[in-house]
Amino acid sequence: MFHNYFFLKRLAPELEARLKGLSLLECFSQNKDELILGFGDSNQSFYIRANLDPNVSLLSFPEDFARAGKNSVDLFSELLDKEVTGVSVFKFERSFQIELGENALLFKMHARRANILHSRNNETVNIFRKNLSQDFEIQPTELNQQIEISESALIEHNFHPTSLIPALGKETKMYLDQIGYFEKQNTEKWELFNQLLSQLESNPIYLHDGPSISLLNCSFENTNSAVTATNWLYNKTVRNFYFEKEKSQAINKLKQKIKKSENYISKTQTKLQQVENARSPEEIANILMANLNSLQTGLTKAVLHDFYTNEPIEIKLNRELSPQKNAENLYRKAKNRHQEIDALKENIAAKEKLIDKLSRQILHIDEISETKELRKYLKDRGLGQKEQVKEEHLPYHTFEYDGWQILLGKHAKANDELTLKVATKNDLWLHAKDVAGSHVVVRQKPGQNFPTHIIEKAAALAAANSKRKTDTLCPVIYTQKKFVRKAKGALAGQVIVEKEEVVMVEPKGME
Repeated sequence: MFHNYFFLKRLAPELEARLKGLSLLECFSQNKDELILGFGDSNQSFYIRANLDPNVSLLSFPEDFARAGKNSVDLFSELLDKEVTGVSVFKFERSFQIELGENALLFKMHARRANILHSRNNETVNIFRKNLSQDFEIQPTELNQQIEISESALIEHNFHPTSLIPALGKETKMYLDQIGYFEKQNTEKWELFNQLLSQLESNPIYLHDGPSISLLNCSFENTNSAVTATNWLYNKTVRNFYFEKEKSQAINKLKQKIKKSENYISKTQTKLQQVENARSPEEIANILMANLNSLQTGLTKAVLHDFYTNEPIEIKLNRELSPQKNAENLYRKAKNRHQEIDALKENIAAKEKLIDKLSRQILHIDEISETKELRKYLKDRGLGQKEQVKEEHLPYHTFEYDGWQILLGKHAKANDELTLKVATKNDLWLHAKDVAGSHVVVRQKPGQNFPTHIIEKAAALAAANSKRKTDTLCPVIYTQKKFVRKAKGALAGQVIVEKEEVVMVEPKGME
């Protein structure tokens, strides 16, 4: 019942008693949809925090408020130092205003469309939530509703109190249902209607566990102060709302990781089947070697006799390489085939283990009921908001391929940071040859050499993020990071490579 005329009618005189004679000393926002108003004089201060998030839309009156040193903006500056002359509520409307002479700050408490307006001489001249541009058309005095409260007026509205006074709201209708109002005789309804208005005017303010507040009879804790009730509701609601929001965000992030892992498993299983079912590269290399005399450099494919199946076979070739070099590449692939199959199986098992871990984390988070416990749990596991922000602001993109971590620089300046500050001396460093492009780093695994298919994958990524991304084949240099250095005065991203090898690859991003 906070967004209700009868509650705001209680709140306005309390605010007037606290604010009248004080001046508006500061007015700023440091969070989206939240406005802070600070009033005071030489002896006292009073703050209003208006949270107009469409999902919350509440006020509170903190004893003090420490403004952040950054990320805040001053608003309604033309009202600063103006003295409060009164606080009034608009009749049968969910709005009130703080009057500052010929100016006023109008609080339109319309739930999801709540806003704060600056009016001057009954004309709206500025608003807080700019997306509600129609609020510029509001003339404050027109908000007052002229409603006749009489038995004849109630009869005209078929004895429906909320039809006569829309500001009563749905809570009042629920109360009338509970006391059986609509089943009573019409002669009794007028009497019950008057009793209802009397309660709304004089009852204490009841604090529900919901949390919510009500002016109608109930057995919950109560107070006679609208300011106290407003603070109670704000603290309860905002704490619950943001706790659930933070909890939901953490769970959704884990679910996204699970989905990503499931997609990875699906793709890796498909690749594993393809590798296991594919023709052995060694057999194809043997066929090439048996036909070297009939082949020449520059071919993209060759149709040869397959002496394993006694049928013709079409073999794709790299036209930049000789037939013998093509065969050598195939022998190398055959040598790495078993290693690749083992790596694929290990990666699938690791992702399945990760999914089980993430699923257990989701169940645990779902059972947490306190903000402090939730944040500690998330922080301890690197799932907190600060960790997420830190990850988003890294100078490089991170990929994982067959258990190897591949880093891709985001731009020229980020390339320097990735190569000179992030990469270690034994990491693999790659870059498209003789053209501008992103630096790529493959993290070293202690005691392991970089597999050929990992080098080729990282090289394809470097090619795809270079000026040669549209070429059919792109030469990519690779070396250990310790052979890469920065010359004094060189532009961002420019480095000197002292020792390198070259691999020809098709430009291709990460799948």
